[in-house]
Amino acid sequence: MMSWLERALACVEQIEKVCDRDAQSAFRTRARQIPSDIYYVGTAYALAVLAARSSERDVFGYRDVKEGISAICSSKLSKEEKGYALYGLCLVDALRALGVKADTLGDALREAERLGDLIDAELAEYVDWLKKLAEAKFEKGE
Repeated sequence: MMSWLERALACVEQIEKVCDRDAQSAFRTRARQIPSDIYYVGTAYALAVLAARSSERDVFGYRDVKEGISAICSSKLSKEEKGYALYGLCLVDALRALGVKADTLGDALREAERLGDLIDAELAEYVDWLKKLAEAKFEKGE
């Protein structure tokens, strides 16, 4: 498995490469918010929020992160929906790297609930890298 830093870099660099500034800014906002959601309420809650504010299809519908990022950023989703979808896609990629069944929202929620604090702890380093990289690379939204 690639390191959490490498996985976070791959996600953020692809967003930097193919997404406009609005989508990058929205991703930055999510990267600052979602880690505290995971810490205080758990991964299942964070996944539900991400899918609800974008769509299950956008968060779980891509096995390839590069393809998913390109599709989301070229879609007609709003700026905010893109931010939620992009962050969700990166988070689901990390879950899959851990061997968590995350083909659908239901699968991911069941697994996150079952694994509880274990999955939250496993993701802590990754979401921290996403936050730091997004803050370094993307401008604040207006």
